[in-house]
Parts: sequence; structure tokens; C-alpha cells
Amino acid sequence: MSGVPIVAVKIEHYCFNHSERAPDRLRQEVNELPESQRKAYYSKQSTTLKDPDTYAALNWLFLGGFHHCYLEKYPLFVIELTLLIIGITGLLLGYLNTIWIILLLVFFERPQLFFAQKIVRQHNYELSCHIVEEVRRRRP
Repeated sequence: MSGVPIVAVKIEHYCFNHSERAPDRLRQEVNELPESQRKAYYSKQSTTLKDPDTYAALNWLFLGGFHHCYLEKYPLFVIELTLLIIGITGLLLGYLNTIWIILLLVFFERPQLFFAQKIVRQHNYELSCHIVEEVRRRRP
């Protein structure tokens, strides 16, 4: 793994860490739930799933990491917004080297824009798995 850019590792984490059959297994688990739990699952899922197009639009329009708030990844949002503020403030004060901070953010954000569908699909899958476990813990 040496020599692999950090961004490539991040892409791999977001896009390829669950098998193609995992959503089928999740669907099967949901179908095996008692009817009352299945209704609770779908009710909760309908209010918590995220839209890939909204994520992509937030990523495209704002370099400050606001799309991370959409997926409730607040620490990443704070880091990116802080770096952006430092970069812009540095440029305004005449420190031209701070352009590297902004370029680093662009380099980091670009793959997230191109893989927005997969990132949100992965997020929704993990969220759905969590909802199934939460619903199972309740009594039917």
C-alpha cells in the first residue's frame, strides 16, 4: 500500500468495501422481519436515506465540505471548512503558499464528486443495516 495516495484509499473505502450481494442479503433480512418490524423499518428508512444528487450538488457548489454535513460526517466538514478558511485568509493576506491548501482540498474533493452515487449508496446501505438492527432489537 506504500506509494498509494491517501485519496485513492478514501475512494476504495467509499466505493468498494461491500460486495455486490450485500444489498440482496439486506433485502432478504428485511423480508424475513415480522410485518410490524418491517413497517417500522420502511418508515424509518424513508426519512433517513440520502439522495445522491443532493450530495453531488452540495459537493459541486461548495468547496467548504457542506456535503459532509448532508451525510452527517461533521468532523470531516469542520476540517475542510477550517482548511478553506485558512487558505482563503492566507491568500487575502498575501501568503501565496496557502494556494496549496486550496489545491489540496480540490484534489481531495474531486473524487468525491465523481463517485457521489457510490458514496451515497454505501452510506444508505450502512444506514439501512443499522436500521434493521435497531428494529430487530425492538419487540414485534
